[in-house]
Amino acid sequence: MSKTNSMLHQSVESLKKATQELGEKASWAPLGKGRTALNQVAECALITGACIGIIQNKAVPEMDWEAFGKAQDALAADADAAYASLISNTEGLIAALEGLSAEDAAIEVTMPWGATYTLAGLADVVYWNNTYHEGQINYISTLV
Repeated sequence: MSKTNSMLHQSVESLKKATQELGEKASWAPLGKGRTALNQVAECALITGACIGIIQNKAVPEMDWEAFGKAQDALAADADAAYASLISNTEGLIAALEGLSAEDAAIEVTMPWGATYTLAGLADVVYWNNTYHEGQINYISTLV
């Protein structure tokens, strides 16, 4: 899993760097309606944390999107907390992945958006989500 760990760490560092480069604009919402960079970092932290639970329980729970949104808003309000949560949850995800047996790694789960992944494949979900939002944040940087 060393390559996976490296990719996850790199995606976190790139996401954090892109957001920090915005400075005070990290909490700016395009057109007053779009998502802020910090809101997107908070989402990445929470999705990573949710994947830890999915791996531990070997199942996807019912998602309470209202509670998710409130947690996301609270985390986005504090940049240091958002970064710390992203880093901590990434370490937790790596530990959960490393703890999977080969048999458990192959267990398939269906995510709330309908896509099916193996438990080991949740690393790809997190990596994709982080890099996607890094791109969105880099786009925000062109607008400020």
